[in-house]
Amino acid sequence: MSVSSDVIRELRRERGWSQEQLAAVSGLSERTIQRIETDGTCSLDSKMALASAFELPPSALSPKETLSAAALELQTDWAGAAGLFVCGLLAPVVVLLTATNRLWEISAFGVVIGLTVMLSVMSHGARATWVFFDRTSWIVRYPVRAPGINGLISHARMVINTAYAVGLLASAVTGLAITIYGAAAAQTPAIALPVALKPLIYAALFSEFWIRPFKRKLQRMLASQMERGTEGACGERT
Repeated sequence: MSVSSDVIRELRRERGWSQEQLAAVSGLSERTIQRIETDGTCSLDSKMALASAFELPPSALSPKETLSAAALELQTDWAGAAGLFVCGLLAPVVVLLTATNRLWEISAFGVVIGLTVMLSVMSHGARATWVFFDRTSWIVRYPVRAPGINGLISHARMVINTAYAVGLLASAVTGLAITIYGAAAAQTPAIALPVALKPLIYAALFSEFWIRPFKRKLQRMLASQMERGTEGACGERT
């Protein structure tokens, strides 16, 4: 039986595993992993063990020709498109209702998004961050099968938590600065509160209207792939 050595190698590297770590997770020997990544030949049991380790259907480990054909099979989620459209209408309304100063709007937005992306790059690397944000298009149009979904879900969780942490910290610092240096503004809560909360508002808009819907889509995709993987495994054993 054959698998794609390139696919195995790419999946392993996406998760930051060494060959020794993949061997430990899959229950195979390191020598077996080395052979599979060299010539792509393995037994059915080895293929099933690797599929289980990567949490993918066995068919996703097939040679690149088969995987590429599967990758071209895309589905459109019109509910996701409608959700993005509604969110796109709501976001400007929220911003306008809490608008204070144009320069501060840009600064607050830049601080939240910029620091979140920067921390993502520091944590996952520039390439993984680029891939993550590029694949948020899957909210609307997504592949039937795709590798590395667990990693993307973990990345999405990190981005959401980071955005809220940055927004909360920026709002706290802004509120403290207003209290210390902006005596006039501090005496007018109707002015001071929206100014102080703006970074947190942008963090919520970014997380809840973009990243969390993407995370939910990934979770549905993973559940669907696991179901197909179970069915495929039964078929291969038969």
